[in-house]
Amino acid sequence: MKKTLLLSLSLLLLSACSSNTTPKPTGDEFKKETQENQEKQELKRALDEYSNATINNDIPKLLTFVYPKVFTLLPKEKMKAMLEQMYASGKAPNITEINHKNIDPIKKYDKGLYTVITSDMSMELKSPTPDNAKFESILLEKLQRQMGSEAKVSLNKKDHLFIVQRESKIIGINENNMGWKFVGYEQAKKYAAKNIIPKSIVDSLE
Repeated sequence: MKKTLLLSLSLLLLSACSSNTTPKPTGDEFKKETQENQEKQELKRALDEYSNATINNDIPKLLTFVYPKVFTLLPKEKMKAMLEQMYASGKAPNITEINHKNIDPIKKYDKGLYTVITSDMSMELKSPTPDNAKFESILLEKLQRQMGSEAKVSLNKKDHLFIVQRESKIIGINENNMGWKFVGYEQAKKYAAKNIIPKSIVDSLE
């Protein structure tokens, strides 16, 4: 009787342990998981290259990561010339740091994949009046009012640099397996009316 009871208890315990074991993925599930992981790694690699090009003002490299349909509004060579002129003037903000704090799950649309990336960005802007401390203070207050809660603006008085720290959103798009390309989140909404960004992507944005 005792042996029978012990055997029954053993079978129950074995059954309970078996039922709690995580089932192994099937061949199709494993393949899908592998593909998703590979896509995430490819996205992160492209995102790092794009961010580094932005920080280093590497315009040719930067333009290789711009979503191609944007160039139907402004041709690539013209955009390149404008950026070169802007950086050469010394008046353009210098992006010093980009920290990607959230990457949304990758989603499908009719021509490929897309996701939204949220980042914290730091920028430096040279003071237009480094010899006028009073005007710098006035300009700082003006920038803080304009930015409001969207950004934190401070002044490095020693180096005469305005520091802007703000959140930034971009959309990553891998269309027809062309590799990950990027476009600004707010710009994408504006481009929607011009059929630059796929409607199915724009409709999913907040």
